[in-house]
Amino acid sequence: MIYRDVINHAIDTYGDRVAINCKKESGLTHLDIDKSSNAIIARFLDAGLEKGDKIALYMGNCHHYREMFWVAGKAGFVLIPVNGRLKPREILHIINDSEAKALVIAAGYESVIGEIRSGLLNTRHFYSVDPGVEGYAYLGTSIEDYAADAPEVALTEDDLLWFQYTSGTTGLPKGAMLTQGIAGAIIEICHSAIRDKVHFDQDTKALQLLPSYSFSGAAYDILYSWIGAMTVIMESFNPSNMMALIEKHRITDCHIVPVILNYLLESPDFGKYDLSSLTCITYGAAPMPPPLLKAGIEKIGPVFMQDYGASEAGALTILDIEDHVVDGPPDKVKRLASCGKPIPGVSVQVLNEKGEEVKPGEIGELTTKSPMVMKGYWKLPEETKATLRDGRFYTGDLCTVDEEGYIYVKDRKKDMIISGGFNIYPFELESVLQEHPAIADAAVFGIPDEQWGEAVCAHVVLRDGMSATEDEIIGFMKENLASYKKPKTIEFVDQLPRTLSGKILKRDLRKKYWEGRERSV
Repeated sequence: MIYRDVINHAIDTYGDRVAINCKKESGLTHLDIDKSSNAIIARFLDAGLEKGDKIALYMGNCHHYREMFWVAGKAGFVLIPVNGRLKPREILHIINDSEAKALVIAAGYESVIGEIRSGLLNTRHFYSVDPGVEGYAYLGTSIEDYAADAPEVALTEDDLLWFQYTSGTTGLPKGAMLTQGIAGAIIEICHSAIRDKVHFDQDTKALQLLPSYSFSGAAYDILYSWIGAMTVIMESFNPSNMMALIEKHRITDCHIVPVILNYLLESPDFGKYDLSSLTCITYGAAPMPPPLLKAGIEKIGPVFMQDYGASEAGALTILDIEDHVVDGPPDKVKRLASCGKPIPGVSVQVLNEKGEEVKPGEIGELTTKSPMVMKGYWKLPEETKATLRDGRFYTGDLCTVDEEGYIYVKDRKKDMIISGGFNIYPFELESVLQEHPAIADAAVFGIPDEQWGEAVCAHVVLRDGMSATEDEIIGFMKENLASYKKPKTIEFVDQLPRTLSGKILKRDLRKKYWEGRERSV
């Protein structure tokens, strides 16, 4: 199965049913999206774009992501979703690195692009999904002038569908190459796993509040297209608005990161809205603190399910609703600190440094092999080789497995920080910190945070005779990086612990913050 098969199934099976409901465009059917995506394909072809050409997307949550994924899925274009929270220099790198020939934006995003437009190396076609944006061709002006059918394009499982850019260990985002076949595998593996555990069919009413540019946003949109669910798109998060939408549309399904649950429960409006329609709240991207999870179950109900995965490899494990035991035997309650068991159809192994499976209780690196694993990193053969070995993807998460097969994340082999569902790589932040004239040395790592899962902490060594305040340094970081990457805490130290070879001992720095916790990352 390829993604185009998913699209055709949605059109043929659910054509007149409402596919998407959002603030600007309510009640769009699958046939509506089919028609508009065909018109956009025609526009692109007229402009000289061809199968395999990269198209960057820079906009907030809206129905146009579904539309553009259908454009790519039918015609063989490759989408480059851009994180809307990145700074101009980060955006410039992604668009140039991907070699995007076209850029599609929404109104309000043109000012950021204006700062970098002269530096775009390959981008020659500029479009807007909204009318009246100066310097951008409006994609909706000529829809009625084009034929209703999309052109026939030969596509295979190996054809690229989108790049999911993740923060790189070198400080630069790297593009995980995802294919038509991977989109099909998401259906074949994840749909089977979910439908056996929760109500998940054409009567599902899903609330899309995760960023559409994220892997989870794309993956769940693929699943919702396949089952014919009505998706209500939340353009920006607000706990009261979220609860109002759940009540209004009788939402049954949503996917969150832990910080969202914290916002909901702490909202002064919690309890004012009817949330009884919810049958499944799936969470992931960051650890859910067991006390927060217990509070969610007590106040909302036994509807929580965890999925654990990676942008490069899709879903790996699920902690079922029935595994979310708050009061019961200790051996069952402890599962709240796990990320569950492997999804059927996905090979998950915890391996030691010799490549052998660990025994229960021993620590090893979590690895996976499945049809959802990326093709590799775009133009980064060495990083691909380091991460994909013997057909397996090495996650960098250090885990244990208990006697029943439940997996527990204990530490991170990589220095990556996950805060509020966003991946943050310390090297990038350390590089910026060292640009500050008063800083001689710096180390960045994650510390526990009840709201965000992890928060960014920086230990800083100042140059002799120079001074700087915590607020000053954090402000400097905000000027140069996306706001979610800024340190929450700056600690000034005389020196950083290092190995004989000069490598900073990050584990030693983290130890005092994480000591005594059931789940450290």
